[in-house]
Amino acid sequence: MFVKETKVRRGERSYTYVQLVEGYRDGQGRVRHRVVANLGRKEALKESGQLEALAGSFARLDPPMVGVRREVGALLLAWRFLGELDVVGVVDRSLPRSPRSQLSVGEVVAALIASRLCSPSPLYDLAGWASGAAVHELLGIPAGLLNDDRLGRALELLAVSAENVRGAVAARAIERFGVDAGRLHVDLTTIRVHGAYEESALVAKGWGPDRHVRRQVRTLQAATPDGVSVYWRPAPGNASELSLVAHSLERLVRMTGPAGLVVCDSACANPKTLAQIHDAGLRFVVPLRASSGFGEKFRSEVGHEALKPLRYSAAREARLPNSQRPRYRGCLGDWTLICPEDRRELAVRVAWIHSSEAGREVAAARERALAKAEAELDRVKRGLGGRYYPTRKHVEDRIAKITGPSIQKLLIIQTATRNGKPTLTWQRDRHAIAEAATTDGIYALATNQPGRLTALSVLRQYKDQEIVERRHRDAKHTLKVRPIFLHNDDRIHALISIVGLALLIFGLIETQTRHALGTGEQLPGLLPEGRAAIPTGANILAAFQGLGLTYTPAGIRLDRLTHTQRRILDLLQIQPPWPEQDT
Repeated sequence: MFVKETKVRRGERSYTYVQLVEGYRDGQGRVRHRVVANLGRKEALKESGQLEALAGSFARLDPPMVGVRREVGALLLAWRFLGELDVVGVVDRSLPRSPRSQLSVGEVVAALIASRLCSPSPLYDLAGWASGAAVHELLGIPAGLLNDDRLGRALELLAVSAENVRGAVAARAIERFGVDAGRLHVDLTTIRVHGAYEESALVAKGWGPDRHVRRQVRTLQAATPDGVSVYWRPAPGNASELSLVAHSLERLVRMTGPAGLVVCDSACANPKTLAQIHDAGLRFVVPLRASSGFGEKFRSEVGHEALKPLRYSAAREARLPNSQRPRYRGCLGDWTLICPEDRRELAVRVAWIHSSEAGREVAAARERALAKAEAELDRVKRGLGGRYYPTRKHVEDRIAKITGPSIQKLLIIQTATRNGKPTLTWQRDRHAIAEAATTDGIYALATNQPGRLTALSVLRQYKDQEIVERRHRDAKHTLKVRPIFLHNDDRIHALISIVGLALLIFGLIETQTRHALGTGEQLPGLLPEGRAAIPTGANILAAFQGLGLTYTPAGIRLDRLTHTQRRILDLLQIQPPWPEQDT
């Protein structure tokens, strides 16, 4: 059965009718056609939207020929989690659907999430990926309907309710999979963008982690200790972390519940921001900045004598001999922070932590900086009175650039003029260096948690902060949030939000596999040569590369699963919807 266009002339006018035609064989075995239904005039069907509806219906119903293959890969995992989280339903309940649309916004979002998880590609190539993958078979979404215009319109509609959609999907993940969101690790990342984007309010120039100003979009993320990203908020590239955290407090409170705990980096150590977190009813763990004066307070009021050994060792150091593992010491004390804006006092407890590894690194970095400064000073000394350093003023200007505020305190530098020629001498200030060394490896973790608390428990909470940083890398490298070839802020905002939803599912795949397998257990076959490894989102998805399906006279047949693939599906309680091939 197929659709056929038939032209009819009536006088001087020509009309095109759309007919549904069926093929059959007559008594002599010859192929004949007969009209099953006259669908109407093409122009009228097109104006009413019925023509597009018919095309969409046939795209959904038209089965491939026997022998056609489709790539399945990690779509089996994406299919299960998209269904469990009811992503299509959540989106479609938040957004009205046009009666003329052949794909709902929820279906477009599901296809985009699946693409990020299984084969990240630019938006314009989504239909190409879907045509060779089992998107139609698993998600019920025909590849032919995923054209650029439909994707763009869906992104613009999603942008309006993106915050609510992300929150609803995260809430369902917490409920359905028992995700513990009582403690969230919050951090800000940047997504660099190439291009002018002159009319964009979302893509803006801002400072990045490499200390350069670039066009970018900033994104605030919150992840659970297990590694599930439950919050992901795009923001302008010039926004500050302090303002983003302040604007996200209401949503974070909903996720963590009353007296939830947020762990942030030192960018949030501003007393005003800490007061806002405290007033929102949240607890926090934040490392204080050097500008807070914690080093001077440690030297004057705490001292190394108060620090006691802490039984802490990172998982990556578990296989090292005891002699090579970093040693930690710490103690807990009280401190009152002062908000400079209104002189408000905020009572906190501070875990004073000393890391032997950090201490060695700080001492080595200081020695390198001193050696570099001395080498530069020696170069200046050799050129005194010459072209570049003819006067004392030239010498002092150069010294200021060489040393900087931190190194200048550790050197005793003297300049003078003798017989019209500048002179320069210097030596290390042993007393200042020894005083600076007293705080090598010392950092202060501020918290407002009540009740019984130890320095070790605060340290353990803070050390899990690397989880959210790892999820930043997954979003940029595994899920490939870039490239962004969109010049509409709504579409950019929506696409980055979709990457956040994909990151949520990515984390669920990892954590659910680990929980079912057992904490710290390894799964054979995840690495080349069949080597075992602790499951991660990346190696779990990679384990399904090459898995496909084939259309046969008996129906769809899935390729034979490897032992590793079968084990992962069992751990995640996923039953493939098709039988495997016999051979």
